[in-house]
Amino acid sequence: MMNKLLCQNNESSLSAQISLSTTNKEEVEDFCEKCNESEQLENEYIFTFGYGNRQNYDLFLAYIQNNNIKYVIDVRKNPRAWTRRWYGDKIQEFCLSKNIQYISKIDLGNTSGTQKWIPPNQKKAKAALREVAEITQQGTVLLLCAEMNPEKCHRVDVAEKLAKLVSLPVRHLL
Repeated sequence: MMNKLLCQNNESSLSAQISLSTTNKEEVEDFCEKCNESEQLENEYIFTFGYGNRQNYDLFLAYIQNNNIKYVIDVRKNPRAWTRRWYGDKIQEFCLSKNIQYISKIDLGNTSGTQKWIPPNQKKAKAALREVAEITQQGTVLLLCAEMNPEKCHRVDVAEKLAKLVSLPVRHLL
């Protein structure tokens, strides 16, 4: 197993500014108040991971274990892949075997065909993002998508919007 795993830290996500166009300021403030009232978070980051053309779960598992991931949030519009291993139901089976919660959030998927995030439905994306923000209060989350390179994936936009809701930095696992 690797002693040190590569990460790309997105320092811009440390900002507490509100730029989520689908969320108004009052909703964000209400959410932040709930966060302040709850116990100290055990998570320090929002993690992202793209499986790319990986043939197995080895690196994925190492990241999950090394970062105490409790929730894998699949942000693909269609949780399918070229290889059956990365289908949503197979990832869910794998996660459950490791006592990790797998959650598919197709409303956080992308319709643009590029790294620019354009969700299938803005209203549903807003609700899904709030749901994921609440999940971060229960444990560390990892946003999962297909594209290996975060600079080419919409999950960066999703993670940044989530980071602004929960005031956590983003770390992209490579």
